[in-house]
Amino acid sequence: MQQSFSHLFEDMPASSRVWTYLCNRILNPIETEALQSEIDGFTSSWKAHQKPLSAQGGILFNRYIILVVDESREAISGCSIDSSVHFVKMIESKLGVDFFNRLNVLVSEGDQQKIVSYHDLELLKGAFVFNPRVGSLKELRESWLLEIKEAPFF
Repeated sequence: MQQSFSHLFEDMPASSRVWTYLCNRILNPIETEALQSEIDGFTSSWKAHQKPLSAQGGILFNRYIILVVDESREAISGCSIDSSVHFVKMIESKLGVDFFNRLNVLVSEGDQQKIVSYHDLELLKGAFVFNPRVGSLKELRESWLLEIKEAPFF
């Protein structure tokens, strides 16, 4: 079941930092299209200390906001990270969803995906989980989807 995400953000280096935000529900196609436009606007104007960041973002599975920054060009700052959190919070408010419940994880069983509580992962051994702890594009591409017995949570 190991799925490859090697195609994600192909023009960004593997060392790029990544932030993932899981939505508490599936976004519909209209919401996804509008959100992608907002993400594109945000990442193209995202700055650290008044310098543009080399950033991209996207929506995966109609559930995840993924933000990526190539720090080899410009290091991200605490204020710029705060601005990304503010951006995602604004999206939450606009759509009436939750991207910050860190107890929610996305599990994949066969061709089904569902959100479950972190506390219930132990009951789903053998299924796969999208690792919410990925921090680099390399990790996202190579080890985002893990069998629950291999997940770093246990």
